[in-house]
Amino acid sequence: MNNLVLRLISGIAFVAIMVTSIWMSSYVFGAVFLLITVLSLHEFYALANKAEGVSVDNWMSVIGGALLFVIAFCVTFLHKTSALYSVYILCVATIFVFELFRKKSNPILNLGVSVLGHAYVALPFSLFCIVEGASKHSNMLLLAFFVIIWASDTGAYLVGRMCGKHKMFERISPKKTWEGFTGGLLFAIISGLIFHYSECVPTLHVALWITLSVCVFVFGVFGDLVESMFKRSLKVKDSGNLIPGHGGMLDRFDSALLAAPVLYVIFSLIL
Repeated sequence: MNNLVLRLISGIAFVAIMVTSIWMSSYVFGAVFLLITVLSLHEFYALANKAEGVSVDNWMSVIGGALLFVIAFCVTFLHKTSALYSVYILCVATIFVFELFRKKSNPILNLGVSVLGHAYVALPFSLFCIVEGASKHSNMLLLAFFVIIWASDTGAYLVGRMCGKHKMFERISPKKTWEGFTGGLLFAIISGLIFHYSECVPTLHVALWITLSVCVFVFGVFGDLVESMFKRSLKVKDSGNLIPGHGGMLDRFDSALLAAPVLYVIFSLIL
């Protein structure tokens, strides 16, 4: 019971911070999501360094990924030239050069993991930044994205606990069932329809809301499974312990990371 109360309190606080940052000024959004990006990158590299033969320079890689988010913020909100992205490319080149002097046994693996962290963590958060600041309705679209993920997680958990029998991907996540998948999908579609009928994004008609909900849910499930694959291969339960009762940042954003490109593609097509 104490653990349940702790999970509930920390979950409410987490959602409140997320919603507030999306709705408040661009600088609040930038500060909160930059912090989340840095913490998520730090968790990813700390996990990766548990793997045999991997020895990534944590902070150099974190700084590179954080720089990608900062540049996306400057280009989107401050209307700076997109040529700023060349600074990020220069930073990545510097990480490659820095590896020359570290004298580690497997530099190819280290550099591969470093770049993987940018693609897996920093790029999705940079896409959130681009979506958030692109139009007057895009903050609502970003909020809807996270609500769809949270609602589908809740639906999958409830339905899976009540009637889950058929294992979905037992090798990676033994608790996931097809019944839970169906419940999550239903909750995702209902959430999308609620946003449609509230007319919070006028340019998004009902078919697109359903498409967005289904695609975000499906890629969110894959995102959850991918992070579970990482953790299972490293024999760890959670990516961290930053959020009481919920694990680490990656545990909270695993679904969103792989679903972010879906949001960006639909956003690019309609807004």
